[in-house]
Amino acid sequence: MHHRHVLAAGLTVACLAACPASGHAAPILFDFEDQAIGAATPLSATAGGLTAMFSGPAAVDPGAFEISYNSSSGPFRAPYRTLTTSFLTVGTAFGATGSPLRIAFSSPLTTISLVFALDDPANAASLSLVTNTGGTATARGALAAGFRYPEGTLSFTGSAFTSITLSSGAPDFQVDDFAATLAPTAVPEPVTLAVLSAGLGALCLKRRRAQG
Repeated sequence: MHHRHVLAAGLTVACLAACPASGHAAPILFDFEDQAIGAATPLSATAGGLTAMFSGPAAVDPGAFEISYNSSSGPFRAPYRTLTTSFLTVGTAFGATGSPLRIAFSSPLTTISLVFALDDPANAASLSLVTNTGGTATARGALAAGFRYPEGTLSFTGSAFTSITLSSGAPDFQVDDFAATLAPTAVPEPVTLAVLSAGLGALCLKRRRAQG
């Protein structure tokens, strides 16, 4: 009976050791700086071992959205304050105006944030996010002095998800700087093997004594 308790205790400790509380991973940034200007959806980007696939509606792609560039001067000057250098904007495909944007991720996430701008000088619209597991978030932009379009940040934290869909009542919207946080996973610790070995050793000893 004593050896059974030793084995049970060893297996219990092993299970606890195999599933430690995971710390918060650093966000993975998708800022489109590695994308060619004019590259159109569907397009993929990889950072920190995570791949994100950006796409518009199947009836509109290719070209529902495309990579544009924001500079403070010159031919690429754009009227945005927070969308720096490369960002994703409405494309030139027929029917692109008003299209939702879907982003699918290669691993589950629990948190996502992004900066956005809305082609809505009246600042009457908002940007909405829906995850494939039913999570939702909505944000309004703010008009900064000297800029025509409202800009803001949209964030979501909740149940693990592998895709999001962005949409707005504004005719068009622009997005940049997606910061994605992976869902925590249990990582076995080195002590797990040692505890399991001890438990199995106790079981073997018990059997040998019973046979002797």
